[in-house]
Amino acid sequence: MRATTRRLRMFLLAAGLGCLCGAFFVLGRPALAAPGPSAGKIEKRIVILYSMPLDFPATQMAEKGLREALSEQALYSVQIFSEYLDLSRFRNESQRQALSDLLRHRYGNAPIDLVIAVDVPATHFLIEKVEEVFPGVPVVVCDIPEPFRDTVLASSFGKRVSGVLEPGQLARELVASALRLKPEARHAVLISGGFENDLIRATLLREAIGAFRPRLELIDLGGLSIGDILMQCQSLPPDALIFFSTLFVDAKGRFFVPRDVLPTLMDYAKAPIWGLYDSYFGNGIVGGPMVSMRLQGLKSGEIALRILSGQPAGEIPFDTGLDSAVTLYDWRQLTRFHLDENLLPPGAVIAFKEETTWQRYRHYILGAAALFALQSLLVIGLLFNLRQRKKAEIALRGSQKELQTLAGRLISSQEDELRRLSREFHDDFVQRLAAIAIEIGTIEIHFQGLGAQALGKLASIKEKIIDLSGDMHALSRQLHPSILKDFGLVRAINVLCLDFNDREGLAVDCRFEGTFEDIPLDTALCLYRVTQEGLRNIAKHAHARHVAIALEGADDRLVLTMRDDGAGFKPQCAKLTPGIGLASMRERVQYAKGEFTMQSEPGQGTVIHVRVPLREGGTC
Repeated sequence: MRATTRRLRMFLLAAGLGCLCGAFFVLGRPALAAPGPSAGKIEKRIVILYSMPLDFPATQMAEKGLREALSEQALYSVQIFSEYLDLSRFRNESQRQALSDLLRHRYGNAPIDLVIAVDVPATHFLIEKVEEVFPGVPVVVCDIPEPFRDTVLASSFGKRVSGVLEPGQLARELVASALRLKPEARHAVLISGGFENDLIRATLLREAIGAFRPRLELIDLGGLSIGDILMQCQSLPPDALIFFSTLFVDAKGRFFVPRDVLPTLMDYAKAPIWGLYDSYFGNGIVGGPMVSMRLQGLKSGEIALRILSGQPAGEIPFDTGLDSAVTLYDWRQLTRFHLDENLLPPGAVIAFKEETTWQRYRHYILGAAALFALQSLLVIGLLFNLRQRKKAEIALRGSQKELQTLAGRLISSQEDELRRLSREFHDDFVQRLAAIAIEIGTIEIHFQGLGAQALGKLASIKEKIIDLSGDMHALSRQLHPSILKDFGLVRAINVLCLDFNDREGLAVDCRFEGTFEDIPLDTALCLYRVTQEGLRNIAKHAHARHVAIALEGADDRLVLTMRDDGAGFKPQCAKLTPGIGLASMRERVQYAKGEFTMQSEPGQGTVIHVRVPLREGGTC
């Protein structure tokens, strides 16, 4: 029988070594808490015993806090040896003894300055095995429920221990927070497992719920199997609150990660769930005052530094843990169970709050609104400018119309004045000159005896008077071409060309195509004056050798083209030169509702193109 027991212990020891060696080589290697070379520094060796594996959320958070605290000193070199005992799996005595033998084998020959036990199972393991593994070594316990402190102090290392507690006050505040948000609640459901850690931790919430009797009736589901717990949660009263402690091992001995139980529990239960540990946060609990595992580790690390600095552990009082609490609320759970945010305590942090459409897109909305406002202002400005421009255009058209009317009146007045002058020249001055010429001829006849010299003088005077009469008669025709009315536009332009040839000695090539019947007198006068002014400009400025005039007639329009090969000019410079010839031509054509264009370049001659509709227009 003893041989069998010895073989079993050897087998378990080998199994324990196999399970923990991987953790030692991967995670149990020493790590320097203070960066930089450690030469010349005192070396301190710390062993940290974690109750659960590394992949446990609470383990990771506590380890983070411990390392933060231990990395803040630079007086000595710290070697940290981490052991992840997984005591919720290795629960029987033979397995614990195998772990003890393994740790004694690993650290028995090396001086250890401090041992830190994280959570209840590791602390309970030290209570049983500390004198075998770490005799006389100071101990710091982390994350220990307040009722478990007396057990720790009564252990063999009770004179050399300190640590950080989970305060019972925090559990009572959590229950009060739940009642504040759901004041109609009358039942409190407590869920916990059957492992030693589950049993000890459930004490905090059980006592806290008991403090609110008879307002709350306790429904204790502790120590049941997971199936029974879920079944019970399906039939809870509507005024129930669920308080989830820990569930490492259920009644059937099955192992669980407490945080991973919460999503399943949330699917079965129709009541809000509350938990005491921030490692649960975000996985189905409402929130409230909770123990921060990182802050627990941070506070424990600070106590460890005091011990490493020489202060006896037994002289350092336990930290109550009130400063390691955080107050967080999950917005998703508040919304799911219609819990009023306005009832939350001041300073509470609401996490996982989904942004409203406004909050999510407010920058885009504000940007779009600003852009829209800017565009609206631009549109309003453009509409205002457009309106002002239309007003200006209407005023301009009115001014142009008034100018055209005024120009037409001036042209009409000019033509009337020219007609009057032509009539006076023809009917008065020319007739009077003719009478004088006749009288001189009579004198020649009656006074033949005056002598040859006197008669020659009279004959010369008579000829000059006759020439002057002819010139005045020609001037009268230029001032008012009565030939237009008597013989038409074609004959009048032909006479202009002949007179230009006689006066300037430059033949004009005249070409007429189409029909020229029923041409309004005003239209004919407009084209006649343009031709007259054009020939005058050619004679005065062009120094041309060839001049061509073409007149094309159709049923609805007349087209006049004048072309010369003279000196030419730049049309844009014509406005800067004195004279109103071109302006007068353009005004006449515009008043006749026609089109006037001119093309000219220095040394390349000039082309004038006039297009006039065959309808009644203004006087030209």
